[in-house]
Amino acid sequence: MKGLSVMKRWWWMALVPVLLAPAALAQDSPGPADAGLSASAIPAANTLVKATASPVTLAPGGAATTTVKLVVLPGWHINANPPALEYNIPTRVAVTAGFGITAGAPKYPAPKKQKFAFEDSELWVWDGTAEVTVPLSAGGTAVDGAHVLHGTVNYQGCNDQVCLAPASVPFTVAVTVTGGAGGAAGADTAAMAAADTVAETPAPGPGFATAPPAGGAPASGDTAARRLQEALARGGFFWFFVLFVGGLLLNLTPCVFPMLGITVSIFGARRKEPLPKVVTNATVYVLGLVLTYSVLGLVAALTGGLFGAALQNPWVNVVLGALLVVLSLSMFGVYEMQAPTWVLDRAGGANTGTLAGLFVSGLFVGIVAAPCVGPFVVALLAILAQRGDAAFGFASMFALAIGLGFPYLFLATFSGLLQSLPRSGEWMEWVKKLFGVILATLGLNYVLIGLVPKQAPYLLPTALVLGGLYLGFMEKSANARRGFKLMKNVAGTLAVIGGVWLMIVTTIAPSRSIPFRPYEDSAVAASLAGGRGVMLDFAADWCVPCHELELQTFPNPKVVAAAKGFDAYKVDLTNAGSPEVKARSEKYGVRGVPTIVFLRPDGTEVRDARVEGFVNAAELVKRLQKAGGKG
Repeated sequence: MKGLSVMKRWWWMALVPVLLAPAALAQDSPGPADAGLSASAIPAANTLVKATASPVTLAPGGAATTTVKLVVLPGWHINANPPALEYNIPTRVAVTAGFGITAGAPKYPAPKKQKFAFEDSELWVWDGTAEVTVPLSAGGTAVDGAHVLHGTVNYQGCNDQVCLAPASVPFTVAVTVTGGAGGAAGADTAAMAAADTVAETPAPGPGFATAPPAGGAPASGDTAARRLQEALARGGFFWFFVLFVGGLLLNLTPCVFPMLGITVSIFGARRKEPLPKVVTNATVYVLGLVLTYSVLGLVAALTGGLFGAALQNPWVNVVLGALLVVLSLSMFGVYEMQAPTWVLDRAGGANTGTLAGLFVSGLFVGIVAAPCVGPFVVALLAILAQRGDAAFGFASMFALAIGLGFPYLFLATFSGLLQSLPRSGEWMEWVKKLFGVILATLGLNYVLIGLVPKQAPYLLPTALVLGGLYLGFMEKSANARRGFKLMKNVAGTLAVIGGVWLMIVTTIAPSRSIPFRPYEDSAVAASLAGGRGVMLDFAADWCVPCHELELQTFPNPKVVAAAKGFDAYKVDLTNAGSPEVKARSEKYGVRGVPTIVFLRPDGTEVRDARVEGFVNAAELVKRLQKAGGKG
């Protein structure tokens, strides 16, 4: 019966062009009034609904509710939210955050149950007038004065005969903030205040979290916004110095682990070179990393996209992974990485060709670095988006990226000097192959993320087992040295044991983890209507820290116990360019992944519990308790 209903519905949808054609002809040739649908009976889809919102007044840290009034054209209706049937397109209302003000989940009115000619069962619809309430909350740095927030209503309109294509209409909300950041701060302060909707400051310990969970502590979003605003107000060197320090702090997050492995592998396996050349090579490599990170960050800031979303394209992952695998082959002696002779002659020597290769390697590593998004970075992106100045934005991102890449200048130099160690003969061949295994594993990981992302977590334990067997027992370099051979055997045995243990943990982790459900607006609305708090995990297949959360943090028994007070939903942002993902990112103010958002039963967010970036189990338990979960 359900299948027949679907077929009938699509049958009517297919008839729309046929019905519209005679209506269009009717404009030129009059006909009887009952000769089918006239042109006047088929309005444009985006004229079916008029949306207006009531004005609100609130103070920083306060909340208010706006009522969005939907007036539907007589004789037509739109689907309720949630709708009656799976294939019905629900009406959705969304308000975009700004000026330090964020919107919670809308509350939709009860539906009207009605029977139509094109469907056997009753449908849930709204006609005439429907009112949707949207909770608004102001952050501590909300800008004083009158502001306008923008919203959209997405819907599909039908009458008793036809359904039109889905459409959307805009509306605005007049918001007055009293007692907020005053106008004396100038236009820049107002422009940057929206950073509070997504920006937070680094928390102590591994990774970044949105705010200190201790009761009574100031919201770190306020702190981050104020620090950046103060730095920008002072301008010049101080602004860029603050960004440089923020970049350095990114190196405390787990997202840099792939960059560590790639850097050590590339430079540790090179031939012996004098110190000045090693430093030059490292500098060129880091500049490539910095350039890519800066450009990707600037694009994300000016377009409102997700930072790190360059990795959403499977082929970017595949090409990056393939490059790393090819580079690893040189460490097994398959080839020597050097440009063709005619290129070297034209360029003036081998040094130029080597520098070009290292610069390109740095460019690709910059893509790997892009998911390194902590609250400090999110705050900066929001500020750059508000200013809209490309030159200033690139200079700011460049300063941040220099801080991120600065430690790699020393790491690359040290790795490049390994060949200069005393008695670095045959055992260095084994070290080169160790780097080759690391680099090949990283490359295959990105290939799997691009092609079969669900299998990527199983690569590391597999690599530990196979790499341990190869490097510990099958590889013969320096076996004449008994002590070195014993070290190889011990290291190989430990790698195999570690790989087996990690494979077991990876396999059972999903069954022991927080029971996430796929995100659906209607499901979240039902949870909130039932008086339940909601935990939203924004993640993507291409996001390495997201997988670390899934394998290390979410399965922790204390985390699982603390999360029992919430209905947990996984919001998949893998396809960052899709309209649906963009809408969800804007709705919740998400600028990077992973991000975890907690909603109260009234639909408002617990702002000081938000998590951005990787956090360990202990830190997440504190966030859950702050959001009202079980201790």
